Amino acid sequence: MSERSGQEEGNLMPVCDGGGQDTVSDTGGLWQRRLVSEHPAEGVTTVRDPGRDLCPAAAVQEGPSGIRDVSGIGFRRRGRATRRRYRNEAGQFISMVTFFEAQGATSGAQDARGQGTCRRGRPPRKYRKRKVAITAEVTLFEMVALGKNSVQTAVEEWVQSYKEDRELALLDLISFFVQCCGCEGMVTAELYQTNQGNSVVHKMTEKFDQETGLYYKKFLAYPWILTIMWPEKLQNDFYPIVGPGPFWKRFRVNFCEFTELLVQQTHSSVLCDGHLMDTVICMLSGLTNSAVHSLRHTSSLAAMKLLTALASVNQGICTNRRRSQRLCEVENIAKLKGKHKYCMEVLDQRRQQSKPVAIDNIICALFKRTFVPRYRDISSDIRVICVAELGCWIKLYPDLFLDNNYLKYIGWMLYDKDASVRMKCILALKALYEKRESAMKLGLFFHKFKKRILSMTQDRQPEITSECMQLLRLISEHYVGVFSSMEYVFLFQFVYAAYRPMATAAGELICKRLLAPPPQEGFFGQNPPDEFDRNIQNMKTLIDFYLQGEFHRHVPYLVDGLWDAAPALVRNWECMTALLLEPRGGRQALTSQQERVLIEILVAAVRQAAEGHPPAGRELGKRAPREVDGTRRWRERASMSRHFVKVLPQLLSKFAADKEKVTPLLQIPQYCNLDVYGKDGLGSYLDSALLELDCLVQRHSDVAVLEACARAYGAYCCEGGSAHCQAAPACSRLVDMLVDALTPLLDVFLQHEKQGQFLGHHEMGRICSTLRRLVAFYSTHDLSSWNLYEKMDSLLTLRRHQGSMPTEVIHCALQCTYYALLWQIVAATDRLPPQDALLDLRRRLMKFCVACRVYLSHQSKVLSEKAFILLCDLLLILSHQGPEDTGLGLLFFVPDHILQGKLLSFVREHVFLEESGSEGPSRIYKEDDADELHELFHRRNMLAVFCKLVVYNVLDLSAAAEIYQFYLKHYHHFGDIIKETMTRTRQNDRLRNALSLLLCLQQLFQKHMDTYGLNYDPIEFICGPFYSIRLLARRFALTLGFDRAREAAHLIQRRGLAYAFSEAPVAEAEGGRQRYPNLCFLLLLAEFSCKIPPARARDRTRSLPGLHTRGRT
Repeated sequence: MSERSGQEEGNLMPVCDGGGQDTVSDTGGLWQRRLVSEHPAEGVTTVRDPGRDLCPAAAVQEGPSGIRDVSGIGFRRRGRATRRRYRNEAGQFISMVTFFEAQGATSGAQDARGQGTCRRGRPPRKYRKRKVAITAEVTLFEMVALGKNSVQTAVEEWVQSYKEDRELALLDLISFFVQCCGCEGMVTAELYQTNQGNSVVHKMTEKFDQETGLYYKKFLAYPWILTIMWPEKLQNDFYPIVGPGPFWKRFRVNFCEFTELLVQQTHSSVLCDGHLMDTVICMLSGLTNSAVHSLRHTSSLAAMKLLTALASVNQGICTNRRRSQRLCEVENIAKLKGKHKYCMEVLDQRRQQSKPVAIDNIICALFKRTFVPRYRDISSDIRVICVAELGCWIKLYPDLFLDNNYLKYIGWMLYDKDASVRMKCILALKALYEKRESAMKLGLFFHKFKKRILSMTQDRQPEITSECMQLLRLISEHYVGVFSSMEYVFLFQFVYAAYRPMATAAGELICKRLLAPPPQEGFFGQNPPDEFDRNIQNMKTLIDFYLQGEFHRHVPYLVDGLWDAAPALVRNWECMTALLLEPRGGRQALTSQQERVLIEILVAAVRQAAEGHPPAGRELGKRAPREVDGTRRWRERASMSRHFVKVLPQLLSKFAADKEKVTPLLQIPQYCNLDVYGKDGLGSYLDSALLELDCLVQRHSDVAVLEACARAYGAYCCEGGSAHCQAAPACSRLVDMLVDALTPLLDVFLQHEKQGQFLGHHEMGRICSTLRRLVAFYSTHDLSSWNLYEKMDSLLTLRRHQGSMPTEVIHCALQCTYYALLWQIVAATDRLPPQDALLDLRRRLMKFCVACRVYLSHQSKVLSEKAFILLCDLLLILSHQGPEDTGLGLLFFVPDHILQGKLLSFVREHVFLEESGSEGPSRIYKEDDADELHELFHRRNMLAVFCKLVVYNVLDLSAAAEIYQFYLKHYHHFGDIIKETMTRTRQNDRLRNALSLLLCLQQLFQKHMDTYGLNYDPIEFICGPFYSIRLLARRFALTLGFDRAREAAHLIQRRGLAYAFSEAPVAEAEGGRQRYPNLCFLLLLAEFSCKIPPARARDRTRSLPGLHTRGRT
């Protein structure tokens, strides 16, 4: 150890500058070799030994036995390691940590023959390991990096060294903070003399020396003038508190713990000595004013953590003072003798020892010199630290910080452009409003920033909106009448938000302010209403809230928003069914409109209880709740099923005449566990439910009701279920009855058609209603055994020859034939039939495609649209049957160019219509325009079906190019579908997508050239028809994405250049100068230049040989 101490003495020594001032050199920076550097401006020389390389903090490793030392070697001892503090000649305190390294034989003794004896227990004494003491020099930075008990030990030893020599201990602390900033240079200090006057202030600069390539920062930390030197740019912008990996994350935690422990260990001794905190505040304020981000960030974090520790300590002192004051008052009242005198002396002594005023002065000084300049720093990381710690100060020490002079900073930072800063502000306010004591003191603050907090419910970041809604809920609980009725309506609408945490927070606000019982109930001797009656009243209130809403009509979103906020309301099946089964004129009877809304709420709640996830389109958020336990959800579903199997027949019977109410009720069997019919004697309810379904099928002819009945039968007829044995025969009997009724009607109809006669309206109505029922059941049940294909095919064949069949009959025949073919394909997929059967199926499919192709030009809009949708769906299925020579490949079919042309022309004529009015394609429909909205829905459906053919490569590139031409013109109505088509095609094949975009631009450019020719005004480049094409090219460039867009853009540039110079130059009308006809196409290609990096710029000229020669022409 003497050799190491002597070496250290050679490394560190005091030096003297030219002016005769004593200068202390501190080599706390351990991240580079020690070299001899000279300060060119001040003449301060610092000596460093180039022969010794200290280990950086990053090299601290974990030894094989778990303990961490500088070299990464050493075995762990139980208890605290031996540490002794030494001071080198430069004054830096170094902890001498003693570890023990084992030397000697390995475990297990050996005999004279060299063979090991596997003895248990302790080996012989002569073969035991010898522990050799190894002493390592550990600086303050390295002790903090070790973590765990080392931080506490470092603080204790530093406090002890400060009591011995505070000047050198402070230099050690300053070096630690500078080293934590990531500076790889030196820290020098010269004594400050008061007779220097203003000349010292001019030296407080930060500059860069171009000769040495070092930054010099000089600032005052009384009683020294500190100078920090570091390279021009830190390596990879790395400094310890932001370092990657678990080691540096632990170091940041240890760094914050060190600053807090420093205050806790010194608040009763040297904290208020007038020297320690003055030096620390000067040092931190000098570093926080630096232009270097690492210095500013680290020092700001240290200053904020010091303030947090000071606030916590002072709050504890103030609490003890108040407690002592109360005890003194108790002692004065008691007037005890003897013991009373001793207690009063102890209490007076405790009150005199506390110094809250001095710590308050330190807090105010540190706040003004560090927080005030840095809370609006250019770096968002620093602003986040300031705002987060300010919230902690207000919470820890409300006696000082819970004041408008400090709250205003949080209010101002609500307008910050960075989302993380705004989030910290909302979280800080939320923590304050959770306690009523602090919330009552924030009335003036909220009155001033109320408008801003309300507007943050529409923030761009959904996480902020949800936290802000929770904050507003807390505010509404503490203040009465703080929001107006219009503001509550504005807040309640967020229960329909797409972000689920936001909707849940709004649901909690609705429960607190809208569904809570009035405060008058239960007073003046009145008995409070029971739980069932209160739920009924709340359900009525919820129904009225939905009906009075002017913004949204989404019942599943409303139920999901209240799913966690009011589970006793939206999952109360007894309450909802009791309201629905209330007889007309009863005390709790609902209106027809209220019943319709309640049925929608009931069905949405049943669906969510069965599926366990929110409705489609609702985002769960980053902190999505864990899924409910499977056993618990199974029990809840079983309980729900047992309830609904009893009441469902009654509900169907009551609302059988109203198709709008009975249709959603028919969805309930799909979400129930129908196995409960085989338990607890519930089989009689199954007979009642099947009877009600049979009556509904015979009573209604509406397509929606019939499809719902068919799906309900499908749920009951599920194989393996307990209801299958009774439901399957009932469904077969119903289909037999429908087929038996249809067969004679069709025979009479075909006979009259052949003779040129017409059936009456009554007979035609019976045929259409029966066909609708069969089509609804064919969509969910395989009716191939009834051989309906032959009957439907005869209808379609007769229509093509005679041409006098009613439109509705053809419509039903097309659908029934389509479902028949699909069920045959499914059967062939499950079990491969013989080749003759496959060829017969292919013939039937081609025949159906020809029939749909004919009906595309039918005068009936409904029939032509249905033929288009069925044909597109069938083409999508047939194009994915594999090669033609194996198995189902015989069914493979791809549309030819003639059929593709017919489909494209149909889309142009029936989808992209020219809207009437001044707004045109950008018209915004309102709720009153129900017919227009219904038509728009059908047009979007047809476009989506066609775009699926584009995505799955069923159609050629020309079809995609035709669709992309309408991207901007019809962006308001169809932009999302076209954009999704571009995205999917890009994911499938980037180059094919790029070629389709280029082809679209070429077609539009050619149309423009055919219309305007070469003689057009150059002003059209910035406005007019050509400018719209440029905007479209700009949008196309954005759809290429950011990853791997180079190849696609390069392909567009190369093919585009070839197209621009593909035609021979022609002479202009004026001047006779020759010019390429497609030369203006280069303006469109320029929009894709942003996707090609500069390294590829030279490839543009290589892509087309002879480009320079053509350009000179």
